[in-house]
Amino acid sequence: MTQKWLVSMLGAAAMTVSAGAIAQSTMAPVPGFYAGLDVGQTDVGPEDDTGFKIFGGYRFHTNIAAEVGYGLLFDKSGVELTSLEALAVGIFPLANQFSLFGKLGFARLEAEGPGGSANETELTYAIGAQYDISRNLGVRLQWQRYSTDPDDIDFISLGVLWKF
Repeated sequence: MTQKWLVSMLGAAAMTVSAGAIAQSTMAPVPGFYAGLDVGQTDVGPEDDTGFKIFGGYRFHTNIAAEVGYGLLFDKSGVELTSLEALAVGIFPLANQFSLFGKLGFARLEAEGPGGSANETELTYAIGAQYDISRNLGVRLQWQRYSTDPDDIDFISLGVLWKF
């Protein structure tokens, strides 16, 4: 009787451990392509406006990705500000579906207005958090800064991304 009880308990423990391993492996980040859309608030000096950005990237590893994006950050008072950017992304998983990330890269900013147009290549960096709703769908909240002269440009956004 004692042996049957011991075998039953060990079997139950083995199934519990293996079920956890299976569940974890189904949500573990898999290297691959992703694309998404960010919508947020852009602060340019004393003015602000709603901005949009589309992006795509490739996750090489659980902690490393590369990303490119194009954004219409500001379109107000006859001034339009767009960005074309390339970024390295560091990802720090905190739980199965939740992670923090940081970005560092360069952005080609183009401003067009009544006085003409101007182009600059500037440093950009960001921090944020991502929650994976499913294996192929995630949402992220981020703050991104474009280091420009004389005023920095801040973009706070909420985004959705699809993983391929």
